[in-house]
Amino acid sequence: MKRLLPVVCAVLLLTAACGDDKKEAPKTDSAPASAAPVSAAPSTSGSAKATPKASGAAGKLEFSTVGKMTGELFTKDPDCPFGQWDANSTGVAAKYRSSVSSFKQFDCYEKKNDALPHRGQQAIFVEFKAANAAKAYAQEQAATYPTLIVGSTVVVGGTGLAKTDMKTWLESVNETAGGAGQILA
Repeated sequence: MKRLLPVVCAVLLLTAACGDDKKEAPKTDSAPASAAPVSAAPSTSGSAKATPKASGAAGKLEFSTVGKMTGELFTKDPDCPFGQWDANSTGVAAKYRSSVSSFKQFDCYEKKNDALPHRGQQAIFVEFKAANAAKAYAQEQAATYPTLIVGSTVVVGGTGLAKTDMKTWLESVNETAGGAGQILA
């Protein structure tokens, strides 16, 4: 996370100055009928986990499902009272940007409308144009962060939420793709 901090700070300052169209992560149980139901509860070890139901085709992650799961789980952590997804692609190293077809990052804030996140990039969801680029990116991220790869999609967990078990969260995310992915550590 330390290596991303200068980039995140610069991007956030630019985003705050230019405005953005961030969307609030869902925090309620009033989800659309098409969304997968999710329950979050602390485990006996004190870390939060999610229990998903498969939502998409086996071998494919759907951002709508992962986004909902992440928002519901992460905002139960005391270090993430408010969270939201952002499409700030500078969260991907320059050498991978041309290979990315879709990028989202989940940031945690102390309060809604805060200019800077309390915990930045606690989740990253990246869809690549090709599986080989996804694999290279996932392997690089896994050197520091818990990472899941499913086909050409990579999900990376952050390290700033002490009460959230990122590996358990990634296992739950993988279940939504029929368990077709691989968690790298």
